[in-house]
Amino acid sequence: MGKYNFKTFFIAEIKIFVFKLYDSGEKMKTALFIPYLPDENTTPSLGPLYILSVLEKNGIDGFLFDERIDNKALDKLIAYNPDLVGVSSVTPAYLRSLKAVKKIKEILPNVKIAFGGAHPSILPESVISEQLVDYVFIGESEFSFLELCKKIQENNISRESLSQVKNLFFKTGSGCGIVQTPKQPFLENKDLDGLPFPAFHRMNIDLYFSNSQTHGLFKRGKRILPIMTSRGCPSTCTFCCRVMGRKIRSRSVENVMAEVDYLIKNYKIDEIYFEDDNFTVLRERALEILDRMAAIKPAVYLKFANGIRADLVDRKILEAMKKANVYALSFGIESGSPKTLLKMKKGLNLEKAKENILLAKSMGFLVGSNCIIGYPEETIEDIKESIDFFMKLPLDSMAIVNLVPFPGTEARSSCESKGYLTEKAKNFDNYYFSINNPIPLIKTPMLSENELVSIIHKTYNRMYLRPAWIIRSIKHLSLSQIIKGIKTLMLKKEKYK
Repeated sequence: MGKYNFKTFFIAEIKIFVFKLYDSGEKMKTALFIPYLPDENTTPSLGPLYILSVLEKNGIDGFLFDERIDNKALDKLIAYNPDLVGVSSVTPAYLRSLKAVKKIKEILPNVKIAFGGAHPSILPESVISEQLVDYVFIGESEFSFLELCKKIQENNISRESLSQVKNLFFKTGSGCGIVQTPKQPFLENKDLDGLPFPAFHRMNIDLYFSNSQTHGLFKRGKRILPIMTSRGCPSTCTFCCRVMGRKIRSRSVENVMAEVDYLIKNYKIDEIYFEDDNFTVLRERALEILDRMAAIKPAVYLKFANGIRADLVDRKILEAMKKANVYALSFGIESGSPKTLLKMKKGLNLEKAKENILLAKSMGFLVGSNCIIGYPEETIEDIKESIDFFMKLPLDSMAIVNLVPFPGTEARSSCESKGYLTEKAKNFDNYYFSINNPIPLIKTPMLSENELVSIIHKTYNRMYLRPAWIIRSIKHLSLSQIIKGIKTLMLKKEKYK
C-alpha cells in the first residue's frame, strides 16, 4: 500500500478539516472512494475526478478518498460523514469494495451507497442485489451522478423521481424489486469539451506525487498526472469489455491543450501520460496534439503507457512524438502468435508491429509491450512461438500475464461455454495481474494450471535476468527498481526450473 510521511498526512487532514468547515451547513456532502489494490504503480483515477468536477461546477462539494495510496482513506471518509458515497470499482477490487462499504454502513447507517466503474457497468444486477448497495451506475455517469445528488439533496428519491436519472439501477422502496432506468447515450465530442477538467484539488494530490511509481515502468518527472483526450476504442479484442463503447469520441485539440496548460500552471507538473484507449487511431488529430505539445516551453515529459497500436504508428508519428518530448511508448501486441491473435480478434500485423518497434528503438524511445499467455485453445507450440517473437525484440519492458477472463468479455463467454474456468475464477480477488503470484483462472486440454504458471515465471526470468537487459536498464530504472525486480524473479526461479 502507498506510503506517506507526516507532511502529506498533515496536508490531507487539513484539507478534510477545511471541507468540513465549508460543508458544515445543510449542503450535501459527497465522498468518492477507490478501494485498495496491491499495485505500486498507483495513479489518479480520472473517472471519479471528472464526477467531482461536475459536482463542484453545480455547487455540490465532495472529496476523493483513495485507499490505493492512503491506508487511512476509509477512516478519513467515515470522519468526513458524507450523505452519499460513490464507490469506483474494477473487478479485482470488487470484494474489497463490499468490505469497505460494510464498515462504512456500520458507523454511518444512513449513508447512501452508489457503485460505478467497470465491474458494476458489466454486472449491474449482481451489484445492486447486494444488501448494502443502494444505487448502481453503468457507463459514463458524470451527469447521472449529479442528478442523483440533486434528488438526495431535495429528499426526492421516490421511484418516480429516481426513474428520471439515466444509467441507473436502484431498488424499490421495499428493497425487493430492482428498477433499471433508460440508458444515456455516450457523451459526444462537444459534450466531452464541455466537461470541467478533473478535480485534482478534490483529493490529496501530494500523496500521488510522493509515490515512487506511476503508470508503466518508466518515469522521468516528479510531478506526474494523466490526461485523457478521447474515449472509446474501435477494436474488437475478445479480452476487453469496452465499457466506453467502440466509437471514438474525442475532445478538441484546443480543449486538450487548455487542460495541459491548466495542469502545468496549477500543479507544476513535469510529466504527462496519456490514458486514451487508442490515441493514434485519429492520425491527423494525434499529429496536431503532438505538434502543439512540442511548442510547450519549458518542455514536459510525455509517455504513452497504453493506447498505442503497433501497426498505427509510422516514422512521421514517431518523429512528432520525439519533438513533443515523448520518451516512452507501450505497444499493445498481446501475442506473437498469428493463430492466437486471430482468436483475440486483435487484427494486428505482426511484421508491421516488429518494424515499428525497431524504428522506435532506433529513434531513442523506451519501448514496452505485453504478452497474454494461456488463451483458450492456445497450445504449448503457440505460446513458444509468441514468446520467441517478443524475445527477439529490443524491448525495455514486457508484461507477461495469464488471460484474465473479465466479465462481459467474449473470452469469458468462450471459457464458460467450454468449462475452462477454474475454481479460482469464482473469486474476483484473483482477477489481478501479478508477477509474483500469477493465478490461473482457466485451464484447457492444451495447458494445465501448473504449466501456465511455470511458463510465465520462466518467461520473466528469460526476459529480465539477461545481463544485457540489466545493463541497459541501469540507464532508465532506479537501482531499487532493478534490485527489487531481480529479487522477485529469483524467488521463483528455483521452483520453476
